[in-house]
Amino acid sequence: MIHARIEDDAARRYLASVHPQVQQRLATSIGRLTLQLLREVKAGKLSGQVLQVRTGRLRRSINQRLAQRDPLQIAGYVGTNVAYGRRHELGFTGSESVRQHLRTITQAWGRALHSPRSITVREHSRHISVPPRSFLRSALQDMAPAIRQTLQAAVAQGLRR
Repeated sequence: MIHARIEDDAARRYLASVHPQVQQRLATSIGRLTLQLLREVKAGKLSGQVLQVRTGRLRRSINQRLAQRDPLQIAGYVGTNVAYGRRHELGFTGSESVRQHLRTITQAWGRALHSPRSITVREHSRHISVPPRSFLRSALQDMAPAIRQTLQAAVAQGLRR
């Protein structure tokens, strides 16, 4: 997350007088930046560079939104609601439950079977270790200089009136 705060009272008063122009420029710029970040995550990180595509579900789940809590807070969000996305982004070590399922086997005890068979695998837990493979934070970090430059330009344009 990139966060900025203005501490100077004189600067705050000045910005309050030109607030609508600056706010409009910032909202437009943040909207464009979130779309650009979304494209970077999908094309630059989730198309084989960081994670290999199997089904495309994680890549399709990447979304963006613009939120304005009050006139002074505009935020752009890019993320996913797929549960395993967090495990890939941050890494995970621990136990997970495996539900009962059917498995098709083609060999037993090292010898090929004449015809494939379905067997039931009982519910069990297993220990896993997934290393962190950042696709969201790394894309944001890659774009950080361009984001700062774009936001500075938007504020400068809004202040020109």
